[in-house]
Amino acid sequence: MKDSIVESVVNQFKQRSQVGINKYGVTLDRNDLSTLEWLKHLQEELMDATLYIEKLKSKLNFDISNYNDELENRMNIIAQNGNTGIHYDKE
Repeated sequence: MKDSIVESVVNQFKQRSQVGINKYGVTLDRNDLSTLEWLKHLQEELMDATLYIEKLKSKLNFDISNYNDELENRMNIIAQNGNTGIHYDKE
């Protein structure tokens, strides 16, 4: 049995590795960086990830805000048309 999610992630890792090889001409097997330099690379990647998280959070808040505004507008239109919603109540 194979896990399709794991297979997908493995394939993405392989593709990402090939992009790095094509772009930089080296693999992670390289030995020209110190431990501190590797940590600096990791820190930079994590800083990028933090920026992506912040962007997505702001987009989510914007989407929710727009949804709430649209919902409020629709409710106001319904109320202006004299619909009190009473007929939606269960008896």
